[in-house]
Amino acid sequence: MRNNVRQMMVLLVIAVAFNSCYMAQAQETQPVLHGYQKAPQPISDILNAPPTPLVQVSPDGKWLLVADHLIYPPISDLAQPMLRLAGLRINPATNGRHHPPRTVALSLVEISTGKARKVTGIPAKAYLSFPLWSPDSAQFALTNTTTEGIELWRGNAATATAVRGEGIRINAIMGEPVQWMPDGKTLLVQTVPNRGKAPVSPTSPEGPIIQESDGKKAPVRTYEDLLANAHDEALFDYYATAQLALVHVHSAKLGPVKARVSTEGGLGKPGIFARIEPSPDGKHVLVSRIQHPYSYLEPESSFPREVEVWDLKGKLEYKVASLPLADHVPVEGVLTGPRDYDWVPTKPATLVWAEALDGGDPKAKAPYRDRLLTFDAPFKGEPVELVKLEQRFVLQGGGPGGRNASGIEWGESGIALVRDYNRDRRWTRTFLIDISKPGQQPKLIWERSIRDQYRDPGRPLLRTLANGKRILRQQGDSIFLAGNGASPKGEFPFLDRFNLATLKSERIFQCADGQYESVIAMVSDDSSRFITRHESPTEPPNYFVRTASSTDKKELTNFPDPAPQLHGITKQLVTYKRADGVQLSFTLYLPANYKAGQRLSTIVWAYPLEFNDADTAGQVS
Repeated sequence: MRNNVRQMMVLLVIAVAFNSCYMAQAQETQPVLHGYQKAPQPISDILNAPPTPLVQVSPDGKWLLVADHLIYPPISDLAQPMLRLAGLRINPATNGRHHPPRTVALSLVEISTGKARKVTGIPAKAYLSFPLWSPDSAQFALTNTTTEGIELWRGNAATATAVRGEGIRINAIMGEPVQWMPDGKTLLVQTVPNRGKAPVSPTSPEGPIIQESDGKKAPVRTYEDLLANAHDEALFDYYATAQLALVHVHSAKLGPVKARVSTEGGLGKPGIFARIEPSPDGKHVLVSRIQHPYSYLEPESSFPREVEVWDLKGKLEYKVASLPLADHVPVEGVLTGPRDYDWVPTKPATLVWAEALDGGDPKAKAPYRDRLLTFDAPFKGEPVELVKLEQRFVLQGGGPGGRNASGIEWGESGIALVRDYNRDRRWTRTFLIDISKPGQQPKLIWERSIRDQYRDPGRPLLRTLANGKRILRQQGDSIFLAGNGASPKGEFPFLDRFNLATLKSERIFQCADGQYESVIAMVSDDSSRFITRHESPTEPPNYFVRTASSTDKKELTNFPDPAPQLHGITKQLVTYKRADGVQLSFTLYLPANYKAGQRLSTIVWAYPLEFNDADTAGQVS
């Protein structure tokens, strides 16, 4: 069953159980309550049980990194100071986000043998970020949040040990605070710059708060935690400003991490970096810097930006775009000028980005809405138009828009998958293009309604290049797709081999009935071995190595059931027709030992979605 369904089931059972327990206690006595009250058993046992760990496969497929994490934080975490600025919640004590996800322990599983080892060297009561593998899988980088700030740590896969970097304080407010350079031995990090004390709130207003209208129509959305005055602006500048630095990590020797910086004290001047991305050859850095003027009606994602390419000393090599405040972008529209900018992973230093051809307005009529352009280092001459798209170019993982991530999935030899999206039809298409053939007519691969789960071909599996960039996992003309396998009977996850030349697919694996097993990574290039996550109504989630065309599977993990108290709960798929004839369905969960006809209090969870036709509206999901 899917994770969100499991969570909803737990909430339903807890709510009903708590209501019953509370009512029973209330009828007996009504004591005076002081302090925080604990839920009665078995609710407290369920809430306090360690959750199923998170896992990540190393780029070379040799290691499974297992991360123990917290779902329910201690009161001490939630009680940390918080600043609400520009749509963000900032912890001024740590110079990071307030209450980020917390990993508390790590272990490594050798996939070939199944041998597990705990990563040593990690401090007690650790507050770790999720680790990042180096391109060669020899090391992983992570941070540890303390009361004094955010530390940089490095782990060694061969020895299953971790060490702290000395003298480095991470700024984790914006973008990716830590990432690997393509050499796999250097980290590009955002550090806290040398600065004075934080701005002090004035005892009295310095003047009125003035907001000026330009007289143009603009959509107004509702956001939380926006800037409210000049003091908020000063606080945002103080905490979000970071200094980029290159930190060299010695892979052969465990010891303090040494920072390699330029004579100016870092890579370029300090700034507020919404995004930093090293080029595949490691000689350039794509940066997106937030600029004034700020808005009191929009979050930081809409603030002006300078998008530039720097060398490794922070010198400007090429200005990609100067993006204005995005307060006049139509609903489901995009900014004009370059957006979705990124590096082509299979080229040394080639930029790619999208530009609107319809003014960014989805209501405007235009034969083509977007185009993709490329530009090679040293960025002389003019960018090359790669392809025009009739509809809006979109990110591979979602809807239209997006200014800080590419929506292209690149493959070998310069091929790539790109998507466009028709807002009126809610229709998405996937095309195959070739970077060596600019101006080409893209080849249609798939198309469907975004709500059509039954015809979802799945997501392409990726592999990591030696430079750390991710591309499609290919075998000749074929790529590999992992999907949820939605159907009228439920979800049956699958793994397919899909031929881009013939547009034919071959099923390699599909989940059997009565369980839920999905493919998370490939172990072999030919798809003969892969890792799955398996669970059933009686078995908790665990990870296995499977062999294609075989029922054999080798256990990698043996996580216990975090909530055995929920055994015996049953679920039913209930289908019905709405008054207008649309076929609908819902999932009904019933407690253990339920007797037919028994009346129970019920929690109903529903959320409305838009559909363009009755067929997709009636699909089971």
